[in-house]
Amino acid sequence: MCLALGAVYLLVVAPLNEFYAERATVLENRRILLPRLQAAADELPDLRARVEQLRAAAGTRKITLDGASDAIAAAALQGRIEELAASVGATIGSTESLPAEARSGYRRIGLRYVMSGQYETLVKFLAKLEAATPPLIIDNMHIHGVLRRPGTPAATGLDAGLDVYGYRDGEKSVAGKP
Repeated sequence: MCLALGAVYLLVVAPLNEFYAERATVLENRRILLPRLQAAADELPDLRARVEQLRAAAGTRKITLDGASDAIAAAALQGRIEELAASVGATIGSTESLPAEARSGYRRIGLRYVMSGQYETLVKFLAKLEAATPPLIIDNMHIHGVLRRPGTPAATGLDAGLDVYGYRDGEKSVAGKP
């Protein structure tokens, strides 16, 4: 009889106790999670409204260069960069046009610059490029101090070389495309 009771306990009661303990743990986890989920659900309408505001702002933000051709877009980009450099006091030594490339429905327009200025001036120029509209990408940047003969007074001027890229809508006609 004891053996039969022990077998019933092991086969019926012990598994039911384990099942009850597992379900109690799951229920306690759900009770803990409920306030967090409720808080997230309460924030959802505000978050959806914010997403719509950001989409509307992004839709009105200019993201591509203007110009009927790559050459016109490059000229406009060059003029914009010269304005930014002049506004911070950087001196542009030379400008070279880079070949335009097709990239995922857009045309990448690039210019290579060699410029000089004080450290603070170059940092301000880079900050202006980063904040520019339409967005510009800086690549292949090299900054180095100007070499001087020993014994001459050292100025804090730097020379910099960098490539600046902007994107033009690839759907527009491309006049200078090879």
